[in-house]
Amino acid sequence: MKKLLIGLIKDESAKYDGYNWHDEYAKHFVDLGDDVEFFNPKSSDCQEKISKSKSDAFLWRAWHRPDDRDDAKNKIYFIDKILNKRIFPDWNMYWSYDNKAAQLTLMEKLGIPHPKTFFSRDKDEIKKFVENASYPLISKCSEGACGDNVRKIDSKNELEEHVDQILSDNGLQTYFPWIRQKGYVYLQEYMPLERDMRIIVLGDKSVYSCWFESKNWKKFGSDVNINFNDIPKKAETLCEDVAKKIGFHWAAFDVAQYNNKYYIFEFSSVFGFSFKEPLMKKFGSPNANVLQKQAEYIHNYLGRKNEK
Repeated sequence: MKKLLIGLIKDESAKYDGYNWHDEYAKHFVDLGDDVEFFNPKSSDCQEKISKSKSDAFLWRAWHRPDDRDDAKNKIYFIDKILNKRIFPDWNMYWSYDNKAAQLTLMEKLGIPHPKTFFSRDKDEIKKFVENASYPLISKCSEGACGDNVRKIDSKNELEEHVDQILSDNGLQTYFPWIRQKGYVYLQEYMPLERDMRIIVLGDKSVYSCWFESKNWKKFGSDVNINFNDIPKKAETLCEDVAKKIGFHWAAFDVAQYNNKYYIFEFSSVFGFSFKEPLMKKFGSPNANVLQKQAEYIHNYLGRKNEK
């Protein structure tokens, strides 16, 4: 297998994770015998440099902030579809990132099991739904992570006030001050869960699975316990099948087990890792060695492509 040149697009993860993912990826690619080069996505000549690059592929862990995410969408589309260069995640993986409405469309079209969800931009349809809704309900903004912009609605009056705000000229304030939920509702059945799963699939195999356990219905915060035991094989198989259906090289899935069935809340080609201490204790790595496995996957995937 020839030595590869991997273009790593810089991220700003250190302020949150204590390390930049591009630096970790670089170490793993070098260990595999590959060379790396770095690109600054915020520089004015980034796309020009990528256009001229001889890299076999590019890897970008674009950040979650809406401005960074949208900038990454523009650049990933350009790299993948205009330059016809290989990038991970590619446009197919990234267009639905942090977009629950887009993911819902995919899940409905492909028959992927998910909680009953009502998404609409039609005011009359929304008002009719409010009149006939059962409570409690979960309201979500189409974008957001870690429980941001997620609310539990317990009554018709509460939902009416909530919808009025969303449909108003100002919309509803979200976690990021410049982003508002406006003109649409994303309402989901409430499942009284004391735990749900995070499952990461790489290629055709699950490489990381855990339970998030808490009486806090959002399953996020200091009172959440992470548990690696007794992950249902059927849940992992479901995620492996879905990753294949949607054509992702990798994805993280949020999965619920409810009434003896499995449901996917959402999925993402860009993800992070909380609970560093239990991860270090179990895997000796704050990211459960998933970054290393991603580098190995790309190295082997490109090697097979080059041999053809």
